[in-house]
Amino acid sequence: MEPTRDAAASLLDWSRVGDAGARARFRFSGALPVFIGHFPGQPLLPGVYQLAAIAETARRALGTLDVVACERAKWSAPAYPESELLVEAHWRERDGGVLVDGTVSTASGPCASCRLIMRG
Repeated sequence: MEPTRDAAASLLDWSRVGDAGARARFRFSGALPVFIGHFPGQPLLPGVYQLAAIAETARRALGTLDVVACERAKWSAPAYPESELLVEAHWRERDGGVLVDGTVSTASGPCASCRLIMRG
């Protein structure tokens, strides 16, 4: 499993939204090895890959940052391989790091939301 690398490779495009936000589109290939075991016969995009897409969106806008913690995460619907994912990230500085609030959606609606703590 290589969520950070696979998220970067699955990025279709991204853009800034104001001073503290970004939006991106991702498509994770069904050929990725992670789908072999998650789950056989009914592949689902793992939650950690959705978090990696949010982090990658923030990195594109802010530069090299590492995720140091996930304060909260909620999954509300499945995301499937080959689906186009819309990711939105909004951030603010806190305690020497950056809080990133992010969402992942498909054409069917929201899939996940989270708050990541990132540092350079």
